Amino acid sequence: MNPPTSQEKPITEHKPSVPRWAPAGLAVTALIGITLTFYHGLWWPGLVLSKRDAFRFFLPIKQYMIERLTAGELPQWFPYEALGRPFIGVAGIGVFHPFTALYFLLPVPDAYRASTLLSCLLAAVGAFALGRALRFSYAGALLAGIAFVCSGYIASLTENVTYQYSICLLPLFCAALEKALVEPRAWMAAPAVLWATVFLNGDVQTGYYYGFIALAWTIARAPGPRLDAYLRLVFVGGLAALLAGAQLGPTWVVFAGSERAHPAMFLEQAMDWSTHPLRLLTMLAAPVGGQADPVVVARVFFDTPIRGFLSESLYCGLPVMGLAVLGAWHRRDLRVLALLACLVSLLALGRFGGLYELFYHFVPFWSAFRYPEKLMGIVAFAIAILAGGGLDALRAGQGRLIPWLLVAILYGGIGAALRTDAASAWAAAHFEASAAVVDEVAGSAGLAFLYSAVAALGMWLVLVGARKGYLRETLVLGVVAAIVTLDLMRVNMGAYYTAPTAFATFSPPFAEAIRKLEGPLAPGRFRLVSIPEKILVWPTDLLDSLGFYGAGSVERRQALDLEHNAQFHLETVIPYLPGYSFLLAETLNSRSGLEAAARLNVAYYIGRRYHLRDPKLARTLVAQLPPYDLALFRNAVPAKPRAYLSRHPEWTANLGDPMVLLTRRDYLNGEVDVIETADPTLPGPALSGSAIIDRYVPEEVRVRVDTRQPAVLILLDAYDKGWAATNELGADMPILRANALVRAVVVPSGTHVVTFRYETPFLRVGMALSLGGALLCLFLLVSSRWKTSHPRSLP
Repeated sequence: MNPPTSQEKPITEHKPSVPRWAPAGLAVTALIGITLTFYHGLWWPGLVLSKRDAFRFFLPIKQYMIERLTAGELPQWFPYEALGRPFIGVAGIGVFHPFTALYFLLPVPDAYRASTLLSCLLAAVGAFALGRALRFSYAGALLAGIAFVCSGYIASLTENVTYQYSICLLPLFCAALEKALVEPRAWMAAPAVLWATVFLNGDVQTGYYYGFIALAWTIARAPGPRLDAYLRLVFVGGLAALLAGAQLGPTWVVFAGSERAHPAMFLEQAMDWSTHPLRLLTMLAAPVGGQADPVVVARVFFDTPIRGFLSESLYCGLPVMGLAVLGAWHRRDLRVLALLACLVSLLALGRFGGLYELFYHFVPFWSAFRYPEKLMGIVAFAIAILAGGGLDALRAGQGRLIPWLLVAILYGGIGAALRTDAASAWAAAHFEASAAVVDEVAGSAGLAFLYSAVAALGMWLVLVGARKGYLRETLVLGVVAAIVTLDLMRVNMGAYYTAPTAFATFSPPFAEAIRKLEGPLAPGRFRLVSIPEKILVWPTDLLDSLGFYGAGSVERRQALDLEHNAQFHLETVIPYLPGYSFLLAETLNSRSGLEAAARLNVAYYIGRRYHLRDPKLARTLVAQLPPYDLALFRNAVPAKPRAYLSRHPEWTANLGDPMVLLTRRDYLNGEVDVIETADPTLPGPALSGSAIIDRYVPEEVRVRVDTRQPAVLILLDAYDKGWAATNELGADMPILRANALVRAVVVPSGTHVVTFRYETPFLRVGMALSLGGALLCLFLLVSSRWKTSHPRSLP
C-alpha cells in the first residue's frame, strides 16, 4: 500500500468526519433506474428482441411450450424438427423454470423480454448485495452493480436468456453462499435454490461451472472450521441437484445419446468458439467493426471460423478495469476474484490458450460443453465486484493518480495512430482483408481508443480535484459512477437489438402458400426442408431499419428456417435443438438429394432461386419471394407416406454406417427398409394392406393397420428412448430401429391398432427428486424457525 504524497491527498482529507452515506434503498433505487434506462428496449411497448436465438429459436420454442401448457398438456416431445426430438430433456428449454409463469401472463415476445429484463435486474441487485456482503460502502456496491449489469457480456447475451440468466444470477449465488457458510444451516437452502434454477433453465454448462466457483469461494472465504464449510458446500450442491432433478434426469438421457458424449468428435467444434486474444483488448476499447459485417470481422480479424461471436461485446471499460486493479491490489480478501478472472480468461481463450484443452481431456464432463467464450461472463463478474472494492480504496485515499493520466495519453496516441492511412495499409496486408473492411475496423478501433482515453482522463481530473479538496466526496463518487455508466452505455447499449413486434408476428408468404395447397396445417402429414445458405439476401431497407442481425432474423423467418416452421405447424427434417447426434446430423443432410428427402416424408423445399436451374425443381415451383431471393418447390419425387407397410423388410443386426443407404437404389426408390433387430425372422414383403394414421399428437401416434399377412409397419418418426408401442389390447410391441433413424414394429395379420406413446425418460424419477429437495428445503426453514421461536433454556 502506497501512502498518499503531499500532492495526492485522500478523497476524505477535506472532510474530517466519516460521511453519512445514503441508505440502501436509495442506492438500490438508483441502480434499478440505471438498469431500466440501459435496457429500455426490454420494457418499451411494441418491441421484440431481434438478434439470433432470441428471435429464431426462443420465440418459436416458447410459443410451442405455452400452447401445450395452456391446453393442460406437458410438452414432452417436439415433432417439428428432425423427425421429432425430446423436448424437456433438451438443454435450454426451461419448462420447469419460474420464468415460465411469465408466458401465461404475457404474449411470447413480451414474456421473453420480461424474463431477460428480470435477469438483468437480478444481476444488478445481486452484485449490490454481494458488495454489501463483502463490506463495500453503498457507493462501492452501487458501482459493482452498474459495472456488472451494463457490461458487454450481459448486454450481448440478451439474445439467449438461458446463458444470460445463469451469469446474471452468479453474484446473488455468491452472496447467498457467503451467508450459508457462516449463518444457521437454514441459509444453505438459499444458494441451493438459486443454483437449481440455473439447471432448471437448461444451462447445465454454467451450472457445472458454479461448482468450481463455489469451491474456490469456500476455500477463500470460509471463516470457521474448514471441514464444516466443506460439508455445507457438499450439502448445498446435493440439494441443488435434488431440486433440479426434474430437468437433470431427462437431460442426462439426451446427453448420453448425443455427440457431446464423444469428446474426440466434439473437440474441434468446441475450439471454434474460443475467444481470440485480440478480443481481450476490446474489454478496454470498443466497439471495433462499426458498420462492417460482424461475421466478416470475426473471421478476418479474430480467426473465428463460424458465425461471428457468441457475445457481441466484452467491453468493461477503462474506468472499471482501473478500479478493478485497484480493488485487487488493496483488498486482500478479494484476490480470489482476481485469480478467478485470470484463470477463467485463460480458459476462455480455448485453442489460443492451451489450458481449455487440458481441462477438456482431464476434468470430468468438461468435454460436454462447446463454448469457451461463455467463461468471459465470469470474468465480467469478477471485474465488476473488484471495481466496487476499488472505488472504496479510492475513498480511503489509496492508489496513485498518475497511471490514469498515463493511460489516457497512451490510448490517445494509439487512437490517433489507428486512424491514419499507414495503419489501414498495414492491417490490410497483415490480415488480408479488403480495403473497405480494414478502413471501417481501423477507424472504429481508433475512435474506441480515443473515447477510452477521454474516460481515463475524466477519471484523472475528478480524482485530482478530490485529492486537492476542490470537490466534495459525494460529488466525486457520483461523477465516477456517471463516468462508468456513460462509458458502458456508449458501447454496450448497441450490443442488444430490438425491432417492432410486427417483424416477429407476420405470416410468411410460403406458409400461406402451403396452407392453400394442403389445407389446415398439423404435424403428422408431410415435412419440408429449408436449404441452408452461406449468404443471406434481404431488401436494402430492411438492413437499414433492423441492422445485420435483425435483417438476418427476418430472412430466416421468411424461409421458415431455424424453428420458425414450428409456429405454423410445419415439420422439417433439419435438426437445430441442441443435443442431437452425429448420426442424425449426417443422415438428415439437406443436400443429400430429392429421393433421400422423399424417403423421410419431405414434400417441399425452400431455397435460393438458383435452384430453378434444376429442371426437376423448376417444374415443381410453387411460389417465389424475389426480395429475399427465395423460392418454394414441391419435391419432384413423391414423398413417402408417414406410415406404411414395408414392401421389403431387410434384416440386419447392426447397420453400421447409415450413409450407405443413400448409395442404394432399392432404398432410395422406397422398395427396401433396413430393420435392425437381433431376431432375423422378419415378416416377408407386404404385398397388400394399408396403414392409416388415426391420431397424431406429439406424445401419441395411433395407426390403424389392415394386412392379410404379418408385416413390418414403418413410422417415419424418430427412433428414440421413451417411446413404447402397444396393440389394441394393450399388449406391448417391441419398437425396432428402421433405416437408421425411424421406428418400426412387427404386426400380425388382420386389422390392428398400433399406438405409439412417449414419456420422457427419468422424468418421474426426476420430479420425485425435485419434490424431495423441496420438502428438505421446507424442513430446513421450519426447523430454523422453530429453533428461533423456542430457544433452549440454559440449566
